[in-house]
Amino acid sequence: MEDRLQQFRAAYQAKISPLYNGWLHGAWIFGFGAVFIAWCASRIENDGWAWLSVIPALLVANLGEWWLHKNALHRRIDALRALWHRHTVEHHNYFTEARMTVDSQREYRIILFPPYAVLGIALIHALFGGLWALVFGADAGWAWMVGGMAHYLLYEVLHTAAHLPEHPLLARLPLVNTLRRNHWVHHHQALMADVNLNLTPPFADWLMGTSDLDRSLPGVLFNGYRMDRLKPAVARRLGEARFPPLAN
Repeated sequence: MEDRLQQFRAAYQAKISPLYNGWLHGAWIFGFGAVFIAWCASRIENDGWAWLSVIPALLVANLGEWWLHKNALHRRIDALRALWHRHTVEHHNYFTEARMTVDSQREYRIILFPPYAVLGIALIHALFGGLWALVFGADAGWAWMVGGMAHYLLYEVLHTAAHLPEHPLLARLPLVNTLRRNHWVHHHQALMADVNLNLTPPFADWLMGTSDLDRSLPGVLFNGYRMDRLKPAVARRLGEARFPPLAN
């Protein structure tokens, strides 16, 4: 298993352009996202209540992330085959339960969404925000767009954190520690299509029954590294595995 993993990683890294820079990749995503959020926020003129629209935007984005992960990233659909290949074939073979971490910034290429994705996210939430504005007013529509883009940036932060080497700070940060353990469980080949499909707060996992934990919503959100509340079916598949694994 380790030899196959090393071979896959070496082959993938060899295909990365020598011009690629993970820091610039991240700077583009977060730079564009921050400008988009600031511009949308600046368009809100009068209605302070409009900011409440950030909440449904975050919830819908959380559910949408869950749906896309389950139904497109782990299911081969012809129209979305490229997404499935990048995620299931590449990402899940590059990172397994035996080795979840990166060694250099060049490996951000296999974690972050492609640079053009942030433009698509902006367009999607502009459409949703426009529809929301028809019902609740323009200010509410702009606030929706703020929440939608904020969700995407949070996704990238937490997904990257899930693949960083073990560090005491990451182990102590609420939610970050939860998502690191959740994502490690998700990267078990036998579980990847069924459990822990959220990379932002696992609300949809809890709601849709795909959390690996038998806990209430607060327990699911702030579980940290605990492995003593697994659902029986998940516990049987994991056996004696514990997080963080020694290989990380």
